[in-house]
This record gives sequence, C-alpha cells and structure tokens, in this order.
Amino acid sequence: MNFRKHEELNGVVPRQIDRRQIDRKTPIGREAIMSRKAVIGLAAFVLGTTFSIASQAQDIRLYAFSSGALTIGRGVLQNNAPMTDIQVPVGFFVIKHPKGNVVFDTGNNDKIITDPSYWGASFTALKPVNTPDVAIDAQLQKIGLKPDDITYVVVSHLHLDHGGNVGKFPKSTIVVQKSEIQNAFWPEPGTGGPYMIGDVMPLRAPNSDAPNAVKMLQLEGDRDLFGDGTMIVKRWVGHTPGSQMMTVRLKNKGLTILTGDNVYFRENVEKNLPPNIVLAYSPSGILSAYEWIRYQMATEKADFFTAHDPDAFKAMKKAPEFYD
Repeated sequence: MNFRKHEELNGVVPRQIDRRQIDRKTPIGREAIMSRKAVIGLAAFVLGTTFSIASQAQDIRLYAFSSGALTIGRGVLQNNAPMTDIQVPVGFFVIKHPKGNVVFDTGNNDKIITDPSYWGASFTALKPVNTPDVAIDAQLQKIGLKPDDITYVVVSHLHLDHGGNVGKFPKSTIVVQKSEIQNAFWPEPGTGGPYMIGDVMPLRAPNSDAPNAVKMLQLEGDRDLFGDGTMIVKRWVGHTPGSQMMTVRLKNKGLTILTGDNVYFRENVEKNLPPNIVLAYSPSGILSAYEWIRYQMATEKADFFTAHDPDAFKAMKKAPEFYD
C-alpha cells in the first residue's frame, strides 16, 4: 500500500518539511542535519569503495593452467555415476593483480616427472601425465613468470594434485587454512590417503624456533588478500577439513569463483549432484557450497571454474590467453 494514502485514510495529512524550517540550534535540528550528512557520507563511502574495486579490477587478469591429467573412475568423484575411467585435468590458476601475482593451487608435484616412485601406488592408480611440459615452472613461463614472482600461493587444500608444488615458492606467502595444514601433517582417521607428506615438509622449519620455513598465512576464516574486495579467500569446509575457495572480481567477466575440489563437475552445481561421499569430508558443506555458488550466479551473474571437469576445462581459455 502507498504509505501516503495509508496516512490520509487514517485522518493524517502528511506535510512536507522544509529544510530551511529546521532550527540548527535545537538538538532535533542538529540531529536532522547530522543524520543527513551521515547518509551523504555513507553514500560517498559506498560509491568510493565501488569505484575503487572497479578501478582495481581493470588491471586484473585470470589465467588457467593444467598440471597434466589424472585417470580416475567417474563414480569415484560423483555419487552414483558409473566407474568408467575418465581422464581429468589437474587445473590451477594464476591471477595478475596490480599489487602482486597470485597462484591458486599448485598441481601435481613436479618430482613425479622424473621419479614416479614419489607417488608410490598412487602413480599406478591415477596414471598422471608426467611429461616435462606440465612442470609448474614451464607453465608459468607461458605468461612470463617464475615461482619467485608470485606474491601469494593460495591452496584450496593440500591433496597431492592441488598442493603438490607448494614447496616450490620459497619467496611467496602460502595461504592455507590452519585446519588443513594440521590435517596434512596429522590427518583425521580416513582422510590421510590423498596427502603426500613430502609435499608439505618443505613448509616446516625443523630444529628451529621458527615453525615455518616460509611465510605463511594460516587462516581460520576468510581473507581479503589485497584489501580491495577483488580477491577473497573463503573458508569452506567440504572436501577436506580445511577446504577453501576464492572469488576473483574481474572488470569484464565479473565475479568468478575458483572452487578447488568442493566442485568436481559443473553439473554438480547446476543439477545439485552430490560427490562420492568417500572424498567428501563434509557432504553438507559441499552441498552448501553448491547453493552459495548458485546464489552468486543468480544475483551477480557469477561464473565458477573447477579443477577437474574435462568438458569445462576444454572450453576454458588457456594461458597465455586470459580472462579480465
């Protein structure tokens, strides 16, 4: 109902207030003036923040890479799917931001290129592509970067195909959930299989007063990496005890969500298909991630990128092409 008509029907005739009639010397008058200034100030702040994010986003580029591929039964990843073997990419991403370069996930450890025994039985089971061209150094060279050029390394989780090369960035700051680094070293029962202790050992500083050999942000929640809203790490317990996703706000493409293994295939989100519970530490957490992604798609026309969807990855731009 129109509020003005509602007042008139009840015998109340609203009157317009002329700002010139407000006595600035009275408490009520001063409060009215201050309230108006506060509203104007808040509006200016919001607009300023929005324009600041937009200006930062102009220079952000998102690149997609692959650290080879794995062969695995589809039903291992998706509930009630056939166990037919499929080859899935091992995707990771790089974002060039005016304040620094960010790697999201690090793929398979490059050691398996020359030493398949590093993975042991997992190498035989997963049949990873381990040709020299999939090494992370070779991949980064496609966009003129080397490991020392990376400011932050954000790992969605520390399984062997996502945190494999996390130790190859000694000059970067590693961004990981505290519960994830704890689980990589001391896994909860039933969760330890996909971790390789050799991947995370370079992060420790044994026989030292310093617990870490490299700079680390051990998070217990979300983090705005550069303080401008363009790149936000989001704690989302699902696939592992310390899973995290990351949003990247691009000028042209808009909000883009990097999901890690909280989403295996696009149809998981689009059709609300659950993963195989064997690889889901928190099935309800994964389903809530699907719901949140769908909400972002509906409200902000967001998109999302997965690491292991072969069809989606095939359609994706590959470095040196980029999204902006």
